[in-house]
Amino acid sequence: MTSARIPDFGPIKPKRVFEEICERIRNELSSGALRPGDKLPPERELAEQFGVSRTAVREAFRSLERSD
Repeated sequence: MTSARIPDFGPIKPKRVFEEICERIRNELSSGALRPGDKLPPERELAEQFGVSRTAVREAFRSLERSD
């Protein structure tokens, strides 16, 4: 008789808002909808589109600038 294996679920790490913005922009780049060098909408407009604060958009931009 074999015992059923119990899944080892680790804790879920919630994403911070700026991380979600970064992920969405990276997805647009990888899909080809955005190309390196393309201009993004102004910070205020992006904040409205994402439904977040301008601070979150700024933090996402800083994070993207630091990454490869």
